[in-house]
Amino acid sequence: MVKSIKFIAVLLILYTSNLCAQDVELTVEEKAFKDSIEALNLDFATVQKAKETYNQGIKQFESKDYKGAVASFGSSINLFPRFINAYFNRGVAYLQMKNYEKAIRDFTTVIDSNNTKAIAYSKRAEAYGAVGKYNKAIDDYKATVKLQPRNAVAYYNMGDMYFMKEEYLAAIQEFTRAIKIDNNYAYSYNDRGSSYRRLEKYAEAIMDYQKAASISPDLAFIYNNLGSTRKKMGRYEEALSAFNKAVEVNPEFYIAYNNRGGLYFERGKMELALKDFNQAIKINNKYAPAYSNRGSVMYQQEKYKEAIADFDKAIQNNPEYANAYVNRGTSKEMIRDIDGACSDWNKAKELGSKQGKKYQMNNCY
Repeated sequence: MVKSIKFIAVLLILYTSNLCAQDVELTVEEKAFKDSIEALNLDFATVQKAKETYNQGIKQFESKDYKGAVASFGSSINLFPRFINAYFNRGVAYLQMKNYEKAIRDFTTVIDSNNTKAIAYSKRAEAYGAVGKYNKAIDDYKATVKLQPRNAVAYYNMGDMYFMKEEYLAAIQEFTRAIKIDNNYAYSYNDRGSSYRRLEKYAEAIMDYQKAASISPDLAFIYNNLGSTRKKMGRYEEALSAFNKAVEVNPEFYIAYNNRGGLYFERGKMELALKDFNQAIKINNKYAPAYSNRGSVMYQQEKYKEAIADFDKAIQNNPEYANAYVNRGTSKEMIRDIDGACSDWNKAKELGSKQGKKYQMNNCY
């Protein structure tokens, strides 16, 4: 019995030793199993590194280092090409950098990997809208609300796309859907009001602007829009009150100063108009309409060279500003620069100005 035990013990040792010595002689199945274990270990290490660079990208994004974030998310993707969150966040970083085509590419990768990602459709729509591809943006917002029927923001953004296409009835429909989901959505009321205004339904526009202002009284642009609509209706004192409220809420809101100046100009109050146009330019010295409007004041005061200088600045800041060419041409005519006037009117005509075309036809040969 003792001899048998020793024999078994020796046999076990030899068997164990034999296994170690014959490691290179694994079967095909055994080799495949061993390789898969090594691959899993390698993948685990790679994924961990990908997560580290991904987290670094998150920190860079939060500190507004979007270029650094793009690089870190890219490193994560290189390490682990199936890292969908890295594609998504790189797309968001590209959006912040206004690199819209690359953002679209990354969001498309996310969508193709999992078409239930509503946020990816929404973000891709944002990028499409930024490059003027409004139909594609609308399609993506439709995909968003199909997945998230209670997404008021998606309906609102879809309304904005229709607004940009000048399809105001469709825009109103989407803004209304957003409001039905969230009846305190000030932006939807405001933009629906702007759609009504474009359709010259001023009473409906005013109701929406007033509702928006009651929800968010700190949004200056709502009062500005209210003032512009009242001005169109000839309700000048109420318009002035709204513009006053806009600059009270936001003293840096140069558009409201410009629009209030326009109201003063139309009422013949040139000094008050000039003061507002100057203030608009002081706040934003790249704002072409304020230069053009100040030029109109100079023209009315028969200061033609000063007027031309302001129209020059308007055109410098916006080379496609047809009215500035028309008005500069008129000012040049007053100082007997007929060739210069005709050149400006012709340019205005090329930009689609009916007034420029009329002046060019009647005065230039």
